[in-house]
Amino acid sequence: MIFFKKTILLLIIILEFIVGGFFLYRYYHFVKKDPIVAELNSDNIEINIDSEFKYYYELKPNITEEDQPEWLEEKAIYTYNNDGLNERYNYEIEKKEDVIRIIALGDSFTFGLFINTFQNWTELLEDELNNSTDLCPNKTFEVINLGVSGYDLPYITERYERKGKKYNPDLVVWLESGEGYYRYIELMQPILNDCKESSLYSEEEKNAHGFCWNKATDTIKKQYKITDLSNKINSYLDSFFKVIDNNKVIFFGFSRDFSIKDRNEAINIRLNDYPFMDFRLVIPSIFENGEILLDTHPNRDGHETIKNSIFESIKEDIRKTCP
Repeated sequence: MIFFKKTILLLIIILEFIVGGFFLYRYYHFVKKDPIVAELNSDNIEINIDSEFKYYYELKPNITEEDQPEWLEEKAIYTYNNDGLNERYNYEIEKKEDVIRIIALGDSFTFGLFINTFQNWTELLEDELNNSTDLCPNKTFEVINLGVSGYDLPYITERYERKGKKYNPDLVVWLESGEGYYRYIELMQPILNDCKESSLYSEEEKNAHGFCWNKATDTIKKQYKITDLSNKINSYLDSFFKVIDNNKVIFFGFSRDFSIKDRNEAINIRLNDYPFMDFRLVIPSIFENGEILLDTHPNRDGHETIKNSIFESIKEDIRKTCP
């Protein structure tokens, strides 16, 4: 009898370790791990573009791309429209009178990396707006996605200048994934290239998802103070606000994580430099809620959460655009 009780107790202790270990793994794997930007398929991007930026790139139009890294359970299919946007539809440049048009800006979180095009929060938002009965009757909503994986703030402003302003949007929604406060591709790309060509790292390391990206990020953070880097990046907002009415732009971010000092410091710098910015940190943390893929990009639930938060937040802004 005593032996039986000891055996049961031992099994309970072992089970507690297993369960505890599982949740500890999930905590560090999902919450503590920084978002990673995946490499783009070079066959589907255009890099020989007349731009002030050396490494600026855009998506090729009228193609369908399949994406499934070995850790991703389901294949993601992206459809690029005739303007090289990750979209279900083509959009006319000339906006019709019965259309309310929203431009979505951002990086891979806006692009919808590892999610089918139709499951991206921008597409979900377009459907939600058009299915609403209390928002601008007799109007059609268009949400045009200009997001591109890996983009930093300077590239996002460049893309709006090249692709976005011609659509004459009524509203611009800019989703900040959290990395944009100190991501600077023009400084990082040479480090990325050196990492991939270096003999200091094994092929296994260099081929590991995000290895060289994390090396570049760490190097930049060591070379630049967050204040200097943030100011350098934020300066590109000047050119952005010259081509659009700042009253039409809403910046969205995830609820603040006060444990991440650099990110909060960068947010404060940006808000101090641009006090007129409408910056809404209203999206629940998909990282803490586990609404993410293995690499910390939003999963389907994460895109649903982003859509819901933005939809609820812009309702009054939308009503103001109604005649």
